[in-house]
Amino acid sequence: MVDRPPKLAPWLWALALLLTAAALTLAAVTGRVRINTDVLAMLPKDERRPEVEQALAALAKAGEGRVIVLLRAQADSEAAMDRFIARLQADAPGLAVRHQVSDAQQAGWLGFFTPQRGALLTDAQRAQLQAAAPEPLAQQALQGLMQPMGLPRVGRWVDDPFNTLGTWLAERAQGSKVRALGGRLRLADAQGDWMLALIDSGASAFALKDNERIAGALAHARAAVPDAQVLAAGVPLHAHAAATQAQREMHIIGAGSLVGVFALSWLAFARIRPRLLVLLSVGSGLLVAVAATLAVFGELHLITLVFGASLVGVAENYASSHYSSRIGQPPAARFVLMREQLPTMVLALSTTLAGYALLATTPFPGLQQVALFSAAGLTAAFVSTWLWFPHLDAGSVPERPLTRALGRAWQRWPQLGRRSGAITGLAVAVVLAAAAWRGRANDDIRLLQNTPPALMQDQIDIGRRLDLPSPAQFFVLSAASEAELLAREEALKARLAVMNGVAGWQAVSDWVPSPTRQLEDAKLVAGRWAEAAPLVAAQLGQPVPQREAVAPPLLTVDAWRAAPVSEAARHQWLGRGADGQWHSVLMLRGVSRDALPQLAALADDTAVRWVDKVADVSELLARQRVRMLGVLAIAVVAVAALLAWRLRAAWWRALVPTLLAGALALAATALAGQPWQLFHVLALLLLLGVGVDYGIFLLAQPSRRDLRGFVSITLAAASTWLAFGLLALSGTPALRAFGFTLGLGIALAWFLTPFFVPDHDPTNH
Repeated sequence: MVDRPPKLAPWLWALALLLTAAALTLAAVTGRVRINTDVLAMLPKDERRPEVEQALAALAKAGEGRVIVLLRAQADSEAAMDRFIARLQADAPGLAVRHQVSDAQQAGWLGFFTPQRGALLTDAQRAQLQAAAPEPLAQQALQGLMQPMGLPRVGRWVDDPFNTLGTWLAERAQGSKVRALGGRLRLADAQGDWMLALIDSGASAFALKDNERIAGALAHARAAVPDAQVLAAGVPLHAHAAATQAQREMHIIGAGSLVGVFALSWLAFARIRPRLLVLLSVGSGLLVAVAATLAVFGELHLITLVFGASLVGVAENYASSHYSSRIGQPPAARFVLMREQLPTMVLALSTTLAGYALLATTPFPGLQQVALFSAAGLTAAFVSTWLWFPHLDAGSVPERPLTRALGRAWQRWPQLGRRSGAITGLAVAVVLAAAAWRGRANDDIRLLQNTPPALMQDQIDIGRRLDLPSPAQFFVLSAASEAELLAREEALKARLAVMNGVAGWQAVSDWVPSPTRQLEDAKLVAGRWAEAAPLVAAQLGQPVPQREAVAPPLLTVDAWRAAPVSEAARHQWLGRGADGQWHSVLMLRGVSRDALPQLAALADDTAVRWVDKVADVSELLARQRVRMLGVLAIAVVAVAALLAWRLRAAWWRALVPTLLAGALALAATALAGQPWQLFHVLALLLLLGVGVDYGIFLLAQPSRRDLRGFVSITLAAASTWLAFGLLALSGTPALRAFGFTLGLGIALAWFLTPFFVPDHDPTNH
């Protein structure tokens, strides 16, 4: 066996990294590096119900790039809104802003439905026309002719004597609290009028630069109207807040890890070159991690980047192992030492990669991305250490005060005997029993995000004032044809109308009744007018022109969706899916918690599906938590088999400390009052892969007179703790739970492992 790697290998690895860097630079310059801030993008898609995923995508796209602003000033709200818009457009030119409505636009909106006069009826109109005698109907028609100041009328009286279209349009208008008065969009409440503005960037909701531009322009526009109350909400603002938080955490975690790693390297080795090589190793790992993730997923999630910042500390482990093995050894032996360390380093890398592989088994695209990012980065850092370090650093590595102190600690570290082991086991059992008694699980989806309170309050206030339907709870309907789908919506609305706990709904059939209903309503109106017309003529003392016997043309979904009037609801029509079925979404307003079981009972899981995204995701998280506990048990067995193959009878000495550390870390979360969730279990999976490395390295050099193994695991544990422990500072509760559990577990694994390693130095016997 040769002492050096093949001579070409370091150069080929350098060439591969240069080509990777060039490809990434080109992708960044051409705008093909996409950063996703959407928390829901981390969640698994519902492959069993593709129409549900289609609905969620349509609802999300409808809000892309859009921000809603409500403004009310103490004096002149109109003038304040004008100043607000002027400053907004000055800071962010190109934004599409709508806060005014022309007379022509209003006329066009009303005129679109003119051809369907007599074929569009409200439920109340239909019931009245079906039940009323001819005389009251004739009086109603006469009243509409003699008192034209009632409901709005579209066209001539003779074309719609019962004013069915005006009544129908008035009911549609009641579905929105926004009114176009004086050419402006207004919202009236008990305190006065609010001015409404709709802002659209035309860009993706997760285009970070556009979101930053919108958020900055809104901040300046708010400052331009200090006397006004301004509410603003929209996906771009949430995406900007998430991106800002993630970037801040990346800087804290990345900088903290880097500074900590450099400080440890300096204290342990007191030379600049090891620190530079550590940076080179970590940099190559991050480069490969980003490239691999983009190649497989086509984008990077911000949470992946936050995890990626922690890669700094873990990737440094291989450099620490290399330099620790060289303490007190001649420089010429560096290639031999690398060769001797390689099997141990490969085994340590394998167990760590196994931990990330277990993360990849989850159905969460976000966690799969994190697993690939970390595994690719660690592998690249390992290869850089193996191929480059012996070539690039031929200097000596003397003992330093820190390494001598660690050596003394290693010599004095007690071993666990039968009596001390029994006492320790009893103490651990008591702690675990207390944690089991106090512990509880909480899989709420809100643990995945942490929206700023002010932004969330604005979102709640705007949704309440505008009475917006919820995008998280809705029905997805399916049918074999467009006409059948509209009829199915109408049947569902009839069932909702008699329920308590639902304030209203929004559906395509509100605007485009089914063909059957349009024809039946047109026939009903024509028949009842034929009965009432002679009575009206007698009252007027002159003949009344008869309406044409030809039924009005059918209003179609395609025509409606192509018109401006459909803007608020056109995204609810999903059209024909890959399964050949037609699909649509019926959204709800003002749903109470007590009504949720009744709403779920209306679904049949074929033609009508109930979607409660919050409940669905929370249930999914709970299922995955239980599933991952099973995967963790299987992983323990697999790692035990791997260790037994490599370490023979001493395998348990590497595994048991990590198992104890994981159990105690999980117990600490319960005793600290934190509910258990999926991310605690995922931290234990990764702890299993990382923690056993300490036993592997110590068992490879078990002599208490040889400080190199203990120095290696101490530096590795410290850098890993810096990496993942800093995640406990994250503003995202899920990341905070992950960082707390893994950080504590790493510290405990490092502390407990030496107790299980026997001293094989014969001079001590």
